[in-house]
Amino acid sequence: VIAGVSVDAEEAIEFSGHVVDMEGNPIPGFTFVVEPMVVADGMLRTRMSFNPFISPLKTDSEGAFTTKAIPRGLMRLNVMPEAFKDIDFNFSIFSLFSPKDEPPPEVMHRLNEGPDKTIYSMQIGQVTYFNTSRFPGDPESGLIFGLKQGTVLEDIKITVKSRLKIRVRVVYADGTPLANAEADFSMDQRHEFRPNHSSSSSSNIFTDADGYFSEYPDEPGFYTISVEYNGLSAGKGPFLLKEGAQPEAIVLTLDGNAAALEGPADEGQGFGEPAPAGAIPSGRQNRSFPDGVWIINPANGHAYKWIHCEGWHDAQRKAIAEGAHLVSINDEAEQHWLDVIFHHRPFWIGLTDAVEEGEWQWDSGEPVTYENWTIRPAFGDGRPETEKDYVAFTFQMGGWQSAGPESHLWQMTRQAIIEKDGLVSTVIPEEPPE
Repeated sequence: VIAGVSVDAEEAIEFSGHVVDMEGNPIPGFTFVVEPMVVADGMLRTRMSFNPFISPLKTDSEGAFTTKAIPRGLMRLNVMPEAFKDIDFNFSIFSLFSPKDEPPPEVMHRLNEGPDKTIYSMQIGQVTYFNTSRFPGDPESGLIFGLKQGTVLEDIKITVKSRLKIRVRVVYADGTPLANAEADFSMDQRHEFRPNHSSSSSSNIFTDADGYFSEYPDEPGFYTISVEYNGLSAGKGPFLLKEGAQPEAIVLTLDGNAAALEGPADEGQGFGEPAPAGAIPSGRQNRSFPDGVWIINPANGHAYKWIHCEGWHDAQRKAIAEGAHLVSINDEAEQHWLDVIFHHRPFWIGLTDAVEEGEWQWDSGEPVTYENWTIRPAFGDGRPETEKDYVAFTFQMGGWQSAGPESHLWQMTRQAIIEKDGLVSTVIPEEPPE
């Protein structure tokens, strides 16, 4: 058994070769994975029941690798993400933090860091297969191929390519690093030779203990970057990013110091006191409110509270005890307000299709007038949608994602937002254990 995948001795496939860079030089100590895949609901998904990867392969001092434990069937060749390189594969990534707490910043930083290299091609004999993934650094990308029983794959040549990378360090005006923090990041790109060809993007980044984070653009060009944190900002550019030319780390200096953000101790509300109606924190340091504090949304007059829970049903029971319901998000303005107040982190909302599969409804009984499903799952698990009847607000720009008791997202979501507006949750019975 390899990380939840049973491999019969007669089905095991020999898989050996070496890994080289674009110039053909061997790469020692390179870690990659070969993931079993399955077609489910018309989509390719990982075949693991829990862990996201089988045991990783690592090249020796001469760039060679070998294993006799690859199962037959569809496989995906992929680079090992940084977050998974030094964990015990007998456990899940979720064992890195307590299930009752938000993942600590150092874990979020690791989850956000992509691999510096990507699989470019795999040569077997005289045939070369190329990785055509649109997003080469995405965990769901990789090179897909099939293996028949009795196959022996020897002297494989895997070629990897360095990704475009912008390494950034964020510091306060006094030089102190913005350590273990989440900030808003924006990036504008303009083509080197086609001025009218441009793009822009925004996301949330997580700095490490020294204030560093990395971004991986899709193509070369002139880039302008900026960060915003707790009302402070910094930016730099345009600078030219080219293939094969890794720039030095870019230092972004915020226009203020950490001490100035804290303010006098006797000003403002205490941490355990209710926020004034309509109060919106100016930055991410102040966006976390303690359990038990009701926050008023001035746009609709509704009160919202952050609670801890053991799962969706436990959260619903606690909402009913408060004469409330799990939050219903009825328009983009409410979605944005919740995002600003309660941060990008997983919490349960009241959307469910447990009553009738495929028919999503709010547990408050309100009609579904707005949706904000995430484009790509925060944690893909390969479970069919029929097993995922409940919805969580995720840290991927606040996108919604469905989950069930066997989903990775279910295991890490231990918070919920409840809403008080005169409506009370309609009880959704919990599935009895089989």
